[in-house]
Amino acid sequence: MKNIITIILFLPLTIFSQETLETYEIFGKELNMQATEPDGKGYTLYLDGYALDKTVSKGGLMIKSKKIEDFKNAWEEAKLKYIEWTATAKENNVTDMRKDIKVKVPKVQGYFSYGSWHFDFNVSPYFQYIISEGKSGASYGLALYTGKLQASDNQYIDASSFFYGFYSIEDIENFIALLDPKIVTDHFGEKTSKEDLFKD
Repeated sequence: MKNIITIILFLPLTIFSQETLETYEIFGKELNMQATEPDGKGYTLYLDGYALDKTVSKGGLMIKSKKIEDFKNAWEEAKLKYIEWTATAKENNVTDMRKDIKVKVPKVQGYFSYGSWHFDFNVSPYFQYIISEGKSGASYGLALYTGKLQASDNQYIDASSFFYGFYSIEDIENFIALLDPKIVTDHFGEKTSKEDLFKD
């Protein structure tokens, strides 16, 4: 019982132990990419998502460093399908469609704020290709959805899906570039170098 209490008390603190490395925009909202400082077990990447549940102020995906490569590869595979399907849609004048992209995405973890921080340790994100008609014509999007997040500490608390959606190949590639582990190692390496200038 003591171990369970310790874990529960520790979890809310983890959301504040990471540092912001980069930002990106979804539907005009600036979101953060954060990471914990690497140690012997690696690091955890926090990717804020666009909340589809308006009762939730913030949340997204937590990805352990050992799963980053698989997560990035899933985005690369989905990007190729986005390119293929966009060409097909334009050739055939398709202007309204939603279709799941069958890409294997690793199971990851999720977090969200609803009064306090809550965590879901078994999240299965999925990709969807989206075509929508607007005033300026059709737009072609690639989206990753988290699916519903269920709080591990309370079965009655959950959050609707968080959304990572991009509507150009440039925006998709810019997001994929953020998944480069070098961004994390460079950030914390530079931080350590600065701190080393000031000896105790």
